[in-house]
Formats: sequence, C-alpha cells, structure tokens
Amino acid sequence: MDSKQRKILYSVLALLITVCLTAGVTVLAVNANRSDTVTLTAQEYSELSKLFVLQDILDSIDEKYYGEAPSRDELIADAAKGMVNGLGDEYAQYFTAQEYEEFISNLNGEYSGIGMLVAQPDDVGSAVLDVYEDNAAEAAGVQIGDIIIKVDSKIVAGMELSELSALINGEIGSFVKLTLLRGEETIEVDVERTNINIKRVHYSLFKEQTGYIRIDMFTGSCAEEFSEAIKYLTDRGMRSLVIDLRNNPGGSLDIVVDVADTLLGDCSIVTVGGSDAVKNEEYRGNGKGVEVPIAVIVNENSASASEILAGAVKDNQKGAIVGMKTFGKGIVQTTFKLESDGSWLKMTTSAYFTPSGANIHGVGIVPDIEVELPDSMQGIAISELEQDDDAQLWAALDYVREQAEIQE
Repeated sequence: MDSKQRKILYSVLALLITVCLTAGVTVLAVNANRSDTVTLTAQEYSELSKLFVLQDILDSIDEKYYGEAPSRDELIADAAKGMVNGLGDEYAQYFTAQEYEEFISNLNGEYSGIGMLVAQPDDVGSAVLDVYEDNAAEAAGVQIGDIIIKVDSKIVAGMELSELSALINGEIGSFVKLTLLRGEETIEVDVERTNINIKRVHYSLFKEQTGYIRIDMFTGSCAEEFSEAIKYLTDRGMRSLVIDLRNNPGGSLDIVVDVADTLLGDCSIVTVGGSDAVKNEEYRGNGKGVEVPIAVIVNENSASASEILAGAVKDNQKGAIVGMKTFGKGIVQTTFKLESDGSWLKMTTSAYFTPSGANIHGVGIVPDIEVELPDSMQGIAISELEQDDDAQLWAALDYVREQAEIQE
C-alpha cells in the first residue's frame, strides 16, 4: 500500500470514529436537555434496539390479528416464559408477580389447592404420592398411585414440580381438570380448589423408645416442626431415631440445612457451587445435634433437599441410609426478583455436593441397607402403609435398636 492509499484509509477510519462518537454524544446531549427521556449511549441504544422486534410483534397483533388476543401484559409474560424455556433448563421458570405469590403460598403449606402430594414429573407424568384426608382431591376420586398426565390442557411430562404445583393450585372456588392415568385407563376429573393447610412433619414414639419422624417436604414451617418433634421425643427418653424421607420431593435449601443442623450438629452439611471451586459455599451445622443412633429411610421419590439430608447423614457417618436409591437431583435453583415489574425468575445457578464432594445429579444416593417394598405395597402413601408389613421401616428400626444396645 503506497502512502496515498494509506492516507485515504486513515481518513476514512477517522471519519467512522468521529461518526460513532458523535452519535453517542448526540444521544447524551439531546437527552440531557429533556426530563421525560432516558439517557442512552449509542452502544446501549444498539443493544436495546434488538428488543424492538417484540414491540413490532405486539403492534402487528394489535393491528392485524383476527380474533380476540390476550392483553399486552399477558403476551409479554408469555414472551418472557418463552425466553426462559429457551435455556433448555427443565427447572427454570418465569413467574408474574401474582403467580409467584401463589407459588410461595403453596410452598408454605397454606394455599388454595386440592390437597394432595405429587412427585417430581418424569417422562410420563407426575405420580400422586398422597391424597390428604377430607380434602378436594379425595372427594373428586383422585387416588394414590394415579399418574397426572395433563392439568387442564397442559402436558405434565418433563415439567418442573413447582410449575405443576402452580397449575394445580389456584383461586378458591375455581376448578382444575386433571387427566389421570390409572393402570391402563385414562380418567378426567374436575376438582374444586379449596383452602389447604397442612403439616410437613409427623412424629411418634415407638416401642423401645425409638423416635419416628416423617418429613413430607422441606417447605413452610418444616424446620420449626422438626425442632418441636426432636424436643418432644427427647423429653420422653428417645434412645434411637428413624427419619422417613420416602416420597419427599425436596424443598428449600435453607430449610433442609436448618433441619440437618438440628439433627447432626457440628459438621459439613452440603457445599453449593459450580465449576469454580473458589466460589463454592459450604453450609455447616453448629448445633448440638441428636446423640442417638439414626437411620434415614429413602426411596426413588426422595429428591433434592431429601438427598442433601441423606447425603449429610451418610458422609458424616452419623447413621445408616435404608431403602432404595434416591431420585438423583443434585442441582440448585435460585429465584430472582425482576425490579422492572415485580416478576420473578427461577433458574439453575449451581450444583450441590455432599460432604464427601460427590454430586449425585442423575445418580442418586445408594442406601447402606437396600430394602425394596413388595409390588403389592408400591404406590401406597407412606402414611397408609401397615407398619407390620413395612419392610423398609423394620430394617431401619432393627438397625437403630441394635446400635442403641451396642452404645449401652
């Protein structure tokens, strides 16, 4: 390139730079003199302009759509949900402010719904794990062991548990249509939503001073209820303890950490993080813990927070895990409030690791004592199992009672 050509090239580059800088300054200058505008640099405007396609779509729907279209707010919410679905994260979800309020009410155990416990959906649907007595689902004929394949017109297979719960629950007095698979028969039932208030923790003292605590889900007041259960059993001379996490689909990380702290005391409970180990956060217990032999019963529907507690017991050698291999959900979702309109975004932000450093996502926790229930007892709610026939419970009782005798 000769000097003349080089001079022309430099002149063109200088002109382009001047135009870019002038555009940015012009936007800033124009906006600086107006109180009803937002100040943007040229780069910020360029990024924002990529979203103009959404405005074009909304305008086209307003002007040209044949038929009654949803409101703009509804369409924008659907667009946000579509963006989140584009992540390919089966646990990610977008909530409007109202949807999130209903979601939290459901988690807290006080909500308008139909009164049943369902499993994490698989590639067929979601199994009904329990139907609460004297509630709407029972009155409508929903049975334990039914597989929910549709809620209204939405297919359940592969859905996140929280999304399924939000679809089932709703305004008191409204109805939800469930499509159920019962054996080879497909059944549709309409269920009226009512006010539901449920306990998450159930406990009793068995013979030989063995405490028994069943946790349905790590949500709501679960941690407080668990502390009350431990105090009640301890005050009555508990010598050993069985924790039943069968069919427990999980819940809140903070709540399961509180439960583990009460149960296990000073030890590592779980580490949450990603590929960058420097940013990992370890959760540790600092309480006194329970000083009696412990067994934890799990099955294939014990997931997420249930696996955190079972993994902490197992890796800290605080007790034995009894039953069948767990579900295998070892990733953590975080919920963020979007300040623009008060909506919420939930997505996978990290994985969790048991105290030994294992990530059990897609793997599950293998029990120390493997016991399978007979086919005749599969699909029965844990609360409805006959104790005399519950082989998993008896294996746990035998273990803790033997350990209690050894300690004495």
